[in-house]
Amino acid sequence: MGLVVDRQQALTGVLCAVAAVAASAVVAVLVPPPEAQPGARPAAAHGSPSPKAAQDGSASRPQLNGSPSAAAPGASPAPAPTPSGPPSTTTGPAFTGVLFEGKAEGGHFCTATVVHSPGRNLLVTAGHCLAKGPSGLQGALFAPAYAAGAAPYGTWRIEEVYEDDRWADGADDDYDLAFARVAPNAAGIDVEAAVGAAELDTRGRSDEEVTVTGYPTGRETPRTCTTRAVRTSATEQRIDCADFPDGTSGSAWLARDGRIIGVLTGGDTDDVSTSTVLDGYAAELYRRAQQDAAARQ
Repeated sequence: MGLVVDRQQALTGVLCAVAAVAASAVVAVLVPPPEAQPGARPAAAHGSPSPKAAQDGSASRPQLNGSPSAAAPGASPAPAPTPSGPPSTTTGPAFTGVLFEGKAEGGHFCTATVVHSPGRNLLVTAGHCLAKGPSGLQGALFAPAYAAGAAPYGTWRIEEVYEDDRWADGADDDYDLAFARVAPNAAGIDVEAAVGAAELDTRGRSDEEVTVTGYPTGRETPRTCTTRAVRTSATEQRIDCADFPDGTSGSAWLARDGRIIGVLTGGDTDDVSTSTVLDGYAAELYRRAQQDAAARQ
């Protein structure tokens, strides 16, 4: 009799186990993992910084010069979804780097990025980083992918800076943006041909994920942060990235499709950074920069 009971108990245990497995299978079907649920997105890799312009005195809006180099008109960028040129280096995109005053030594003062243009010779940065107009032979230098005291691709000298008059003459923060034309390097190579470029988007985009790489003053390596840009007004957007101090001004905000949708211009603290909303005024300034470069060829 004891044997019969044991067998019954064993059979009951098996049936219960089967029922439990079946129930869990149903739950697994009804509750997919978070990444598979509609609208779910992977967590942003919050890497660091937040900006402003250098305050060590080594870079207060150096003057720049004018000489030809290339171009062609165009307001908003052509629909090319990804950055051109070499892949990102370990220090960030190869087309992002630092600005030096006069020579590539001493302290760098702002960050800049190569923006795609027909002339393959334009940078974008914050307006307060550079002074509008042409420069002499001592114009600021751009060193892309700068790291550990070295400029792996060499340097390019800025020839002329283009800014909206509302910033250049009126210091209106809503227009704190600059494009800079650079001369070919000593080997005659245009900067975009050497390191690639990112497309500019002037459709007023915001409220989406961006990746920002900036070079803090006094440091030899950049900071990179991926976070969400949030529009705070019709003309301003912000990001929350820890430790983006002086020197990171001018850092491009790259959307997931590789386009520039913001340029770091300031922030109340090193952990909160702002950018103007890149819309019609940015498109017009970009167009003028290209046209002027073409006229000087």
